[in-house]
Amino acid sequence: MSSRRPIRPGIHTRGATEPEADALSPDLLREAFSRWASGVTVVAVRDEPHVAAITATAFTPVSIEPPLVLVCIGVNASVLPLLEPGARFAISILSEKQRRLASIFADTGPLGREYLERDGEPLVIGAPVGFACTVRDVHDGGDHSIVVARIDRLVLGDDAPPLLYCGREYRRLQ
Repeated sequence: MSSRRPIRPGIHTRGATEPEADALSPDLLREAFSRWASGVTVVAVRDEPHVAAITATAFTPVSIEPPLVLVCIGVNASVLPLLEPGARFAISILSEKQRRLASIFADTGPLGREYLERDGEPLVIGAPVGFACTVRDVHDGGDHSIVVARIDRLVLGDDAPPLLYCGREYRRLQ
């Protein structure tokens, strides 16, 4: 007989009462999620003659064989309608020196296109890592869509320290 207990959703804090799962407010979840440090990427899609690009922090490697990554995109993001299965797009991992670009692409609008490659997938020029990808699957993820993509081409730039996002601020490794 197993001594394992079932996992129950909720938030555990020392000296505080534990809210039930259905009492988790969006503000409480945003606060909790903001304490997770993540790297910063730019996700860009060429839609001739335009390019749509956004800053994204919900990015993770999935598999080496086959080479897969995923990125979570807000349901209202400008790039999301362009990310259907088979679509080609770019993910660029930003360095701490590219903090300004993260802010530029976090805003909606056509700013920052001069920082993207003009031909092929719109990778950020000078990014430490760039992935040219093809969308494999798009899954419902609540207020985000989970985009799973196959890496078709990898570009390694300078080995620069990554830009991080934590506590609603851009940060650097120290």
